[in-house]
Amino acid sequence: MKSLSSILLVFVLIASPARSVDYKKDILPIMKERCWDCHSNDTEVKGNLALDDLDEVRDYQVGKYNIIRPGNPDESNFLERLTLDTSHTDFMPRKAERIPKDEIDKIEEWIKLGAVIDAANPTEDEEEWLKKAPMKSDGAASTLPQKPANQTWTSSDGKAIQARFVSLENDVVTLILENGKKAEVPVSRLNSESQQLATEMAGGAK
Repeated sequence: MKSLSSILLVFVLIASPARSVDYKKDILPIMKERCWDCHSNDTEVKGNLALDDLDEVRDYQVGKYNIIRPGNPDESNFLERLTLDTSHTDFMPRKAERIPKDEIDKIEEWIKLGAVIDAANPTEDEEEWLKKAPMKSDGAASTLPQKPANQTWTSSDGKAIQARFVSLENDVVTLILENGKKAEVPVSRLNSESQQLATEMAGGAK
């Protein structure tokens, strides 16, 4: 007969939710370390972006057409600015060093998994994202798969660039360049090999 302690342990494991990545627990500490001087009510709020106000971030910065787009880090201007070349006028944090790669990866993972603000007190939309979180065998939410490697893309006039494929829609290929910028290239401007590559990668992304 199983002991009471072993039964309780099984109950806890079943009842415990998967560990998710959320803003309050995982991203806010990064923001406090890197962005507080310009984007907090403690100091100064530039660009109408107060990163210490959870309701402000949830209601006005996260959304399908906002700077943080749940499930879509490649289209999120918030992440894009963090990954631009440091000489770019839109690079953030301005006049500071680039945020370390592991922290950038954490922010990307957070957006990919729905940009949930507080997993302990989710909205209805956030609950749906929490349900979708991929699971590991130990019951924790899994991390993202490694980013696809950059590919060589060649234009019809022979110019080549290194970039990461994002999507192919309406005969336009969306790429992320090595400097973090997004490029939208008409398929007609690519050579035949790159056109075929775009078609193959679009099929694999479905």
